[in-house]
Amino acid sequence: MIAAAAGSALLGLSACTGGAGGTTDGGGESTAPAPSALESFDPCNFYTPEELAAAGVAGPGEPDTDLSSEPGCNFTGDKMDLALYKSPGTPFDKYMSEANLGRVEPFDAGGRKAAIGVTAGSEGQGVCSSFLDAAGGTVIVTVTAGTTEPVEPCGESRRVAEQISPRLPQ
Repeated sequence: MIAAAAGSALLGLSACTGGAGGTTDGGGESTAPAPSALESFDPCNFYTPEELAAAGVAGPGEPDTDLSSEPGCNFTGDKMDLALYKSPGTPFDKYMSEANLGRVEPFDAGGRKAAIGVTAGSEGQGVCSSFLDAAGGTVIVTVTAGTTEPVEPCGESRRVAEQISPRLPQ
């Protein structure tokens, strides 16, 4: 149930996240955009066992491909669920301007642009996401509060985002 809530929240976050398309030059040939380092980033194999344990969640993660433009991975725990998504085709600033967020607070994650937000209409439902600028795209860390131990999802999301920021692709 918690994973479903996180998935629903993420669907609301990704209002318009179109990928970058190729262009044609005067000769009519298509030129594909350069692949992003974020394209090869694997959300299911990114966290170390220590990071998962510190967050109170277990691996392996369950792949989440509900949105093809934002593949991710879900990790479950007793006090919270943790999801990690990537949006390689949507630069951070564009993602933030197009996401369906009700409340957004920018922050610095070790010199990387970041923000924390809650999907419009989802305030108070125990789901919060941090967004990080990574390799020309966006990485999303979503925390959904569990039912056995209350956690503050925005605080946990930001803590995890700041912890992983140095290891994300530039």
